[in-house]
Amino acid sequence: EAASGDAASGRRLWRWGGAAGLMGNEAEAEISKDPLLVEGFRNVSGIFCGTGHSAFISEGQLYTFGSNKHGQLGRSGDEQEPGLVAFPDDAEPIVQASLGAHHSAAITASGDLFTWGWGGSFWSGTGALGQGETTGCTEPIKVKKITGSLGEKATQVACGAQHTLILTEAGNLYSTGEGSYGRLGRGDTSSEVEFEEIDFFKETDESILAPGKPTEILKIGAGANFSAALATSGELWVWGRNDHGQLGLGEEAMGDMYSAESYPRLVPGLASEGHKIVDFVCGESHLVVKTEAGLLFEWGSRTWLEPHEVPVPELHKESLSNIVKLAAGEKYSFVLSADGQLFSWGAKSSGCLALSEDSPKIVVEPTPIASTVFARQKVVDIVASKGRCLAITEEDAFVP
Repeated sequence: EAASGDAASGRRLWRWGGAAGLMGNEAEAEISKDPLLVEGFRNVSGIFCGTGHSAFISEGQLYTFGSNKHGQLGRSGDEQEPGLVAFPDDAEPIVQASLGAHHSAAITASGDLFTWGWGGSFWSGTGALGQGETTGCTEPIKVKKITGSLGEKATQVACGAQHTLILTEAGNLYSTGEGSYGRLGRGDTSSEVEFEEIDFFKETDESILAPGKPTEILKIGAGANFSAALATSGELWVWGRNDHGQLGLGEEAMGDMYSAESYPRLVPGLASEGHKIVDFVCGESHLVVKTEAGLLFEWGSRTWLEPHEVPVPELHKESLSNIVKLAAGEKYSFVLSADGQLFSWGAKSSGCLALSEDSPKIVVEPTPIASTVFARQKVVDIVASKGRCLAITEEDAFVP
């Protein structure tokens, strides 16, 4: 949610991420593994990261930077410095966005969805623009079907590497793009160039915590090639690729690199133990969730095949009992506490942890990032993707 009035005016943007050698692609790499203040912006309200590009909202306008190989920045000009994306004159302010591997999507205040970037190719499959064709575009184009023939307003969008999900005001779920591994959630692996409904939730009666009640989706998310949806019952549903155990379904579902689920599956481990999930985030190939009781669980990354409780250091129990945001990339994760303390854990090789040089190769528990890293400003938002991170700080709110 964008902060209002004065608070927003002091909201600063920080960027960091993995090095080029690690990413294998110079254009997709971030310029610093230490958080770097982005000059010239003081009222940032939303932040978003894709595989090789990043975006943020300031005063209802969208700015992008990073790789523009497939037009995913939606603009021309300097790629590594933030640049303004032009939307049609009649478009309302931008309220939300999501970035994939080579495409981007944004939602306006009136519920219009715009997409741009890579459209698909014979060799690499279908793009995730949902425009009805596989032609790419280098500037935002409205997806007419959503507000047109479907008569829907988009409220949330989540981009995987090569697929896009949207949730509408009416609570309906749609997906488009590459269909392999069943990531579109419609029971097969066929690809779609248009948004088609995932009607599974209208028919399911698999809920453990709210049996007999209709499943209402609260939040959607996407990893590289899997999808997730959180229901109001506090249950998480997952579908798509499971080669890293990212679906959290345990050993029975995790056979080999071809493991996948083409219909949404309830993550059974937590619901059956009475844990109600209140928030989640998809990393590249893992998931982190927060329960109503404030516990953290994670799975995937070929480390855990089903929900595993994240160990919380005794010293930081109080701070971590009030988590306001989760973020995750490739083999690393963040949690942000209400008091503005950012914690990270995962693989040091990701280049994204923002911890001291002498931290272990694998950091197993949420570890506080020194407040000096963000010039002692209070961190109020965090987002991550494969090897890119963005944070927002309030420059007038200091932390010890």
